[in-house]
Amino acid sequence: MSEIKIIYADVEQELAKLQTAVQALDPSMPSSVGENNVLDVVDRLNQLNQQMNQMIEAYQALLLKNEEDTRQSIETMKQADQNVSSQINSK
Repeated sequence: MSEIKIIYADVEQELAKLQTAVQALDPSMPSSVGENNVLDVVDRLNQLNQQMNQMIEAYQALLLKNEEDTRQSIETMKQADQNVSSQINSK
């Protein structure tokens, strides 16, 4: 029978690293390049910077959600392992 071995401490450590890296991500881009400039390209650059900010913020939220979901899955697996272990030991 094959088995999956999870080293919970290693998983938790890597998830903590991921969370720290995601929270350190600074999505701020300049939002007002060439404020008094009337060139269309400057307006477009400001729009692109704003869109990039929104995209990075959404990506950051997605990563944090994935990290939390992974944490919950690992906790569920850990509890299942403990339940199986206690049932085996009680026999």
